[in-house]
Amino acid sequence: MKYFKMFEFSCHHCGGLPKGGMNPVLLEKLDKLRGVVGHPIEVSSGYRCPEHNRRIGGVDDSQHVLGSAADIYCDYITTEKLAEYAEQVGFDGIGIYIEDGFVHV
Repeated sequence: MKYFKMFEFSCHHCGGLPKGGMNPVLLEKLDKLRGVVGHPIEVSSGYRCPEHNRRIGGVDDSQHVLGSAADIYCDYITTEKLAEYAEQVGFDGIGIYIEDGFVHV
């Protein structure tokens, strides 16, 4: 990874990462996205252990639990623009949370 460090994806509850690590496709696309955006992208939620996912009301089959999703934001562009760029670099399953200020990829 060029732009991110693994600790940015650690679970907020236990500090862990999934056994096999974060999904390499996710990490590759996030690096591409950072290059396109041209500004730092922050990870507000990466991996979630099952307990943390339950505590915050996440769905049972959340991609966060698998290490295949991240909630991200960028202070320099709008949430909508970040989602547009995410689609351009090949993300699917994009969720736009305008009021909360993040994009789920």
